[in-house]
Amino acid sequence: MIFWLLALFLLFPVLRIVFGLGGWLLGLLGTLIVGTIILVAFAAFFWVFIAAALVLGGLWLSRSLLS
Repeated sequence: MIFWLLALFLLFPVLRIVFGLGGWLLGLLGTLIVGTIILVAFAAFFWVFIAAALVLGGLWLSRSLLS
């Protein structure tokens, strides 16, 4: 996903040259859309990671308290 964001940043100057002012708007809009999608995807992944860390931490704590 990060590759696509970098590719979009590289595409931004090309769009600007080809389309002029329209390229600025296309590049900014595309960057915002792809950036939002990547943020939402990483946020969802991050919540799964936090939940897994809490579950594993709870299991480790209960095991250490009971033994």
